[in-house]
Amino acid sequence: MKQLIVLVTVSGSLLIQAQTTHSANLRGTVIDPTGAPVAGATVYAVAQGLMLNDAVPRSTKTDGNGAFDFHRGLDLGTYKVYARKDADGYPDPLDSFYTDPKAAAPQIELSEGHPTAEVAVKLGPKAATVAGRVVDANTGAAVKARLGYVDADGHGHSVNIDGDYRIQVPPGKNVTLMVMLPPPVNRSLVPGPPLKLEPGQYVYLDIPVSAQ
Repeated sequence: MKQLIVLVTVSGSLLIQAQTTHSANLRGTVIDPTGAPVAGATVYAVAQGLMLNDAVPRSTKTDGNGAFDFHRGLDLGTYKVYARKDADGYPDPLDSFYTDPKAAAPQIELSEGHPTAEVAVKLGPKAATVAGRVVDANTGAAVKARLGYVDADGHGHSVNIDGDYRIQVPPGKNVTLMVMLPPPVNRSLVPGPPLKLEPGQYVYLDIPVSAQ
């Protein structure tokens, strides 16, 4: 009798799960600003109208032709669709530092009447690249430090470096670099005026710092 109760309970759980799980699908193509397809891009489907803790985006990759397919792995609902490819200079659009306020992500409604949709996801402008070295102003030797880069709204990132650095910054924004020296110096230095770069621009910038 106990075994029978267990079997009925498990079967009931599976039935409820089958009734509440949907198989909606989203497919399409990722293109760059010129309209060319982008292979190897990551595509995010971000569910709308959920609490922050529940809003875990689903993701997939584009194939060699820039096409993607979530293979009916989505629930019914409303989604915003984003794409990124860091290696080609298209960083995470969900990161407030890289967000383009002028860009509007496609919003897709997947319903019982229309459980499948197709969309073209256009990448925003390429990030600019800043590279160089942080060196001692007196000796020219590489300096271990932490490099911060922030925009005018305080959004940004920081990385630990040992002399050489390479970072991506959003184009068209004023970005300030800040070098944070470790103990025993333990202080921060702003090396110069904010940078405002063009999409895809590459800048080599050595940053001399003094421990005095």
